[in-house]
Amino acid sequence: MFHAHFSLFRSRARLSLGHWLACMLSGLALAAAFPKWDQTYLLPVALWPLFYALQDQSPGRAFRLGYVFGLAFYSGLLYWIAYVTHVFGRLPLPLAVAVMLLLAGFLSLYRALWAAGVAWAARRGASPLWVAPALWVALEYLQANFPFGGFPWELLGYGLYRYPMLLQVADLTGVYGLSFMVVLVNVLLFLMTTRRFGPLKHTMRQEALPLLLIMFCVGYGANRLAAVKQMVKSHPQIKVAVTQGNIKQGEKWNPKMVDFTLKRYAELTEKSRGARLIIWPETAAPFFYLRTPDFTAKVQKIAQKSGAYLLFGAPAWELTQKGERYFNRAYLLTPKAEVAGYYDKVHLVPYGEYVPLQRIFFFIPKMVPMIGDFARGRVGATLSLPEGPVGVLICFESIFPYLARAQINNGARLLINITNDAWFGETSAPYQHMSMAVVRAVEGRVAVARAANTGISAFIAPDGRILWTSGLNVAAARTMELPWLPGGSLYTRFGDVFAWVCILLAVVVPLTARRRYS
Repeated sequence: MFHAHFSLFRSRARLSLGHWLACMLSGLALAAAFPKWDQTYLLPVALWPLFYALQDQSPGRAFRLGYVFGLAFYSGLLYWIAYVTHVFGRLPLPLAVAVMLLLAGFLSLYRALWAAGVAWAARRGASPLWVAPALWVALEYLQANFPFGGFPWELLGYGLYRYPMLLQVADLTGVYGLSFMVVLVNVLLFLMTTRRFGPLKHTMRQEALPLLLIMFCVGYGANRLAAVKQMVKSHPQIKVAVTQGNIKQGEKWNPKMVDFTLKRYAELTEKSRGARLIIWPETAAPFFYLRTPDFTAKVQKIAQKSGAYLLFGAPAWELTQKGERYFNRAYLLTPKAEVAGYYDKVHLVPYGEYVPLQRIFFFIPKMVPMIGDFARGRVGATLSLPEGPVGVLICFESIFPYLARAQINNGARLLINITNDAWFGETSAPYQHMSMAVVRAVEGRVAVARAANTGISAFIAPDGRILWTSGLNVAAARTMELPWLPGGSLYTRFGDVFAWVCILLAVVVPLTARRRYS
């Protein structure tokens, strides 16, 4: 009784400067664990200062602490939003920073709800050992599937992208299983150090099951790495080339630059001779293909000379019964320069390709004003080589697992990510963008070929190993033989079942816990 009243008294104490500083430290440490800083060793301990700050706090105060943690984390992670909106959105710098903080502030609500939920569960007698990881995943799933498109940029599990052995469980759980493990390790190590969280005492017996789960994930990773290695040996390969033109964003849509752009890609394609498939980046052809005869003929000549299948990005325009429609499109040409098929982007970039809630956010302009709002393509659409289907993800479609999953379920044996990251300059965004494509390879058990205009282009193996990456802001061409696997996993078949289990745990565990104090 005395302990309960003492904890309740402490929870009513005013928050000190130390609490706020601990939350900011935690958020900044977590941001530093992601690209381009890549201080991955911080992942298992980055949440410790936050857990210390949450000790004995009421849900209301925990919400505020979690919000400050989120602001520090997302401001460090997404600072490049201010760069993009200032340089290409032409917003004054203070307003551009405000837009970044607006997005960071919105995303911080998820972290605030997590902190409040952990504190509330502790007051009901539920250990954070299971509530904290499950609730984190539940809120990440909500963040990824929020109306108007969601924004699952650098979910916690993506921080493990450089460690293939730790990634393998993603073929069961998707990226959410990786996030679960990161939070579980944080809270387990914290409790092993402090032996308490608020009024709850922690015992060594409670550590057994989490430790077994962590050991299972490591063992599973080692087993799957060996299994995928054997699978690669028993399947054919396909020779793929990626090209990186390094065309500046300020010059990309200048009509006077089109000839220079096509000449650059002709030179890079020449270096890629011998490849079965040559890939140019998103909108590498900055004109309406098939509707601009002179430039179309130049692309066709390059394709014929290469002797390979050529996949490239270009805007498309069609006149339908609903009027004019524009698409962000990827064309696949045969070695005879015939159109073998095309893929239209499904998940569009807000303010880059369409303007959501324009009446509310009227002060944020569209980044590509010379083209109207784009229409969406069909989820799961693939393109066919004679060897079989491939899946194309345009730009930040690579951060949405449901798109890659649908393509692999439709037979895709290779994922291709074409993107134009020139928007981001030399910020951390190109590095962050590439890191998330790594998990798509593991989830689907297929190789990934990534062609980016200014970088970072890459080849990624089906087990998540990064086989090659280009430099940033350099012209590059690279050819590599990639595994041609049938693809598929429990995750591609059943989807986000693990996330839904976490949602259930986050609700049931606190409600069924024995209340310690009110």
